[in-house]
Amino acid sequence: MTFDLVVQGGTVVTPTSVEQLDVGVRDGKIAALGAPGSLAAQGARQTIAADGCLVIPGGIDPHVHYDMGFAAVRSEDRKYSIAPAWGGTTTVIDQVFHEGDASLVQTVEERKASAAGLMAVDYSFHVLLSANPSFEVMDEIGAVIRGGIPTIKTLTTYGWMSDDGHIWGVYNEVAKHGGLAIAHAEDDAIANWLTKKALREGRTHGAHIVETRGPLVEEAAVRRLALLAERSGAPLYFFHVGAGSAAAAIGEYRRRGVPIYGESLITYLSFTADKLWDDENRGLLWNNYPVIKHQADQDRLWSALTADELQVVSSDHFSTTSETRYERMGTRVDNLQAGQAAVEMRLPVLYSRGVAEGRIGLRRFVELVSTNAAKIMGLYPQKGALQVGSDADITVIDPNASWQVRWQEHHMIADYNCWEGEQLKGRVKATVLRGTPLVLDGSWVGPTTAGAFLARTLDPRIVGPGADLSATHESAGSPG
Repeated sequence: MTFDLVVQGGTVVTPTSVEQLDVGVRDGKIAALGAPGSLAAQGARQTIAADGCLVIPGGIDPHVHYDMGFAAVRSEDRKYSIAPAWGGTTTVIDQVFHEGDASLVQTVEERKASAAGLMAVDYSFHVLLSANPSFEVMDEIGAVIRGGIPTIKTLTTYGWMSDDGHIWGVYNEVAKHGGLAIAHAEDDAIANWLTKKALREGRTHGAHIVETRGPLVEEAAVRRLALLAERSGAPLYFFHVGAGSAAAAIGEYRRRGVPIYGESLITYLSFTADKLWDDENRGLLWNNYPVIKHQADQDRLWSALTADELQVVSSDHFSTTSETRYERMGTRVDNLQAGQAAVEMRLPVLYSRGVAEGRIGLRRFVELVSTNAAKIMGLYPQKGALQVGSDADITVIDPNASWQVRWQEHHMIADYNCWEGEQLKGRVKATVLRGTPLVLDGSWVGPTTAGAFLARTLDPRIVGPGADLSATHESAGSPG
C-alpha cells in the first residue's frame, strides 16, 4: 500500500537507539520503519530526503503562554504558533488562567474554545489556579482531570500566589483524582524581604533581582512543596528550575523514590545574570521569573539534566515586544520585566549547546526535547515516539548546518532575540505534524491552523505513587 509520506535516508534517534531507517507515514500515523530505501519502493505520494540528517520525534514544549495577560501586559496571540514548528516543535502545552470563584470547568471550556481552529501545532493546557481557590473550585479539580487536563498549577509568589494551606488542599485533590501538580516555586516572603532590603540600600537597578530572588528563594520553595507533595501523595512537576540547589533538592527526593519531576529553561542553560547589567543592549530582556542566576547554577543544571534530576528543557514562552517589557513592566528591582521569546529557539539551541558542544548525547537530547514531556504529561506514545501507531510528528535536523541567529528571521512577535548574532550548529530542515509537512527546507509549506487539542491521561506507571522513575532516563548508559 502506498505511503502518504516517506522520510528517507536519515538517522532515526530515539531514547534507546540511533539507527539509519526510513519512516513511512499513512493517515497521520507512523505506519512503518524500514531499512534505507525499502519504503519508498512500496510507493510514496511525498518523500522528504533526510540524507545526512537526524530524524527525531516532533518536539514537545510543555510550558508556553499564548494570548495570556497579566495587568496591562499580554503575550502574543495564536497566529504566532507557527514559531514552534519553525523550531522543530509539534506540540505545546499552554495554560488556563483561573481567577476568583468562577467555575473551573467553565473557565477551561472557554479557554479551549478560544484556541480552537487557531493553532498551527497540536496543543493542550495546564490549569493555573491563582490566589487561594475556594472549596467549590477545588471540588471541580477532579472533573477537569477526567476531562483531559490532568495538570494543575499553583504559584508560591507574586500577586496570584496560593498559601501553603490552599496548596495542601489542591495537592490532596490532585492525588485523589490521579493528576499531576505543577509548581512555580519561589519563596515569596524571602524574596519580598530581600527586595525591601535592596531598596533600603539603594540597589534599585533591575539586575539586582538575582540577589533578591537568588538560589535560596527557589530552593526554599522547592523543598517546602516537595514535602507537601510527598505527604499528600500527589506527583509533582516543577516548572522553570533555575537554581542549581533547587535541582539538587529535586534529585534528593527522586533518589528516595518520590515521584517528583522538573524542567529547566533553554535561557537558563544559555545565559547568566551577568547579562542583566548590559544596559547598552537592554540586558534586562534576558530576565525571567525565576531569574537567570550564576555560572555555578548553569553548570549544575546541565549536570542535573544528564543525571535525570531534571527531565525536560522547555521555553516558558511568553513573547512580547521590547517596548512592552521596558515601558509597561519596568526596570527596577521591585518592578521588573520578564517573559521569554524562546519557543522557536528551544530545540536548535539545545542541540547546538548540548549535543554539538558535547554536553549531552543524542538520545538524551530526544528525551529532553520530546519523549520525557510526552511521558510525564500523559501524551506517550501518541506523541514523543517514532514507532508504528504513534502520531507522525517528525522533526528532521541537519546536524552540519551552521547559521547565525537574527531576530528579523524568527517568527515570534518579539523584536529581539536573546541569542542574536550567535552562530549555532544544527538546524531544523523539516517539521511534520501528523504526517503533514509544515516546514521544509526553509519554507512554510503546510496549514497554519491545523493544530488539534489533545486530551491527556496520565500513566501511573510513569507519574504516580510507586512509579518507575527510570522511565525518563532510558538513554542512560547508552552511547550517543
